Amino acid sequence: MKTAILILLAIAICFTVYAATDSRNGVWTAELNTDGTTLQMTVFRGRDQSERGRHNWNHTMGFELSLASLTGLSIADIKSTAANVNFTMTRPAGTMSFEGRFANGNGAGNFKFAPSEPFVHEMATLGYTDFKDDDLIVFATTDFAPQTVRDLRALGYQPTQKEIEEVAIFRINAPAIKEFNRLGFTNLTLRELVNLRVGNVDAAYVNGMRELGYTDISARKLANLAILGVTPTYVRELRAAGLGNLTPQETENLRVGNITREKIDAYKRLGFTLTAKELSDFGIHGVTPQNIQELRAMGYTNLTPHQLIEMRIFGVTPEFIRKMESSGYKAVPVDKLIKIKMSGADELVTGRR
Repeated sequence: MKTAILILLAIAICFTVYAATDSRNGVWTAELNTDGTTLQMTVFRGRDQSERGRHNWNHTMGFELSLASLTGLSIADIKSTAANVNFTMTRPAGTMSFEGRFANGNGAGNFKFAPSEPFVHEMATLGYTDFKDDDLIVFATTDFAPQTVRDLRALGYQPTQKEIEEVAIFRINAPAIKEFNRLGFTNLTLRELVNLRVGNVDAAYVNGMRELGYTDISARKLANLAILGVTPTYVRELRAAGLGNLTPQETENLRVGNITREKIDAYKRLGFTLTAKELSDFGIHGVTPQNIQELRAMGYTNLTPHQLIEMRIFGVTPEFIRKMESSGYKAVPVDKLIKIKMSGADELVTGRR
């Protein structure tokens, strides 16, 4: 499959001279999802209007697309060993016309975008003007419609011109807001709604966290947890490792430190039964089981959690200890090594200039 993707990407690159002539054109790649009814699309947009003629291919967007929303593309074309394709996607903001090639579920080629003048006019009547082609392509790929603005206003929201793109990208709409209201999150700001959507927070996530005892969490904290990857599964994993009754902040800190059950078990095998704070500090400062084992092999066998953390903070690494030894300073106590680093005298001691 990887070979097919590379071949198709090479075909797509061949189209770039044509596709980069203006910001309404670009390159696309696609892969059939396992459900067999949707494509994972990526579009690489053409020249950035703000770059005064310079081509910028960093403008990429990935999105899922239902085959039913496309005209002219069949599942047979997608699964064929080699098929030239031409198909379109029509949305309120405009029409994207795709051409290229599919092979074994993977496709690539170029596209043209034709903005919808009625869409632009209707958005202007709502107070939103001067959209760039890039903006309109975002609206098309996210299936954004002016009615969304009316629905939001009916609920008391007044999105600014700058906020409209986030509303489109993260699908902030009346059904989503009403679902959050039903879950007990009322009077949410637009920023809170965006953050909740960024974290993919939905009813299943909220209910899953509540079942684990997280019943009194603000929307802001819930969004932060979700964005960082604190899921019900992760909380259960920590509990199975012996960490029960964690506060939301403790759980967040553990996730930031990339603390997993496997790491907790590894620390225990080394003789460390750590608190939630010690674990998160270990993770954040990079005190790994491997780091501890390396220090023990150098003779530092009775280090406390506090010493290990301080060593990482001040840069007392195995490499530094070896430099000290090569300069004639062997078996220096940890506290003295830390003081040497803190004072900046390490360069003198190890002979660095």
